[in-house]
Amino acid sequence: MYNISVEEKLHHLINVSHQAYLKGFTGGSGGNVSIRDGEYFYVSSTGTFLGSLVQEDFSCMDMEGNVIKGGKPSKEYVMHLECYRRRPDIQCIFHLHPLYSIAATCRPNIDYSCGMPVYTPGYALRINDIPVIPYFTPGSLELALKVAAVLEKRDSVLLQNHGVVVAGKDPSSVFGIAEEIEENAHISVILGNQGVPMTEEQIQKIREFGGHYGK
Repeated sequence: MYNISVEEKLHHLINVSHQAYLKGFTGGSGGNVSIRDGEYFYVSSTGTFLGSLVQEDFSCMDMEGNVIKGGKPSKEYVMHLECYRRRPDIQCIFHLHPLYSIAATCRPNIDYSCGMPVYTPGYALRINDIPVIPYFTPGSLELALKVAAVLEKRDSVLLQNHGVVVAGKDPSSVFGIAEEIEENAHISVILGNQGVPMTEEQIQKIREFGGHYGK
């Protein structure tokens, strides 16, 4: 991530988690976040609220799934663990429950390979054809393995009837991707089947001019 102390990493993660909560990307004790620190990672503990997280609300775990210190980890900790195991470059993971991102996955005849049309240049550049994982019980090993398999090859995925998982190098960039997904989902839900998405030619041009976009 960057050469700073774990306390500073957690401070950054906490601040962005508060932003995510205030912007309505999760409610109650929903959602979970984590950050890597070498051979360990810190994941929000079970029952905690993203809007009021403090450093004591994290469980420190090793890459074998053992709790090193802190309380009981989120029931989704295996999902975070599997992603970190498979992608050494991942430093931070957000699992959120944004309203429109969820709504976009609940429509009939959804295309699981591409959950929604591309409506904005920012979304085309940074996300593009986001896949959707069919519904699995939250906290289940099946869900954790499905998410990790997708995030081996890209940085974001939608979960049907559930939410979104985004991974990256730091909390701000990870939440930025989640915001792009939610904005495009909002447009998609408002338009229904009446929208005019960007064409493949337009998407290709924005990639060429804009450079690298999220995996």
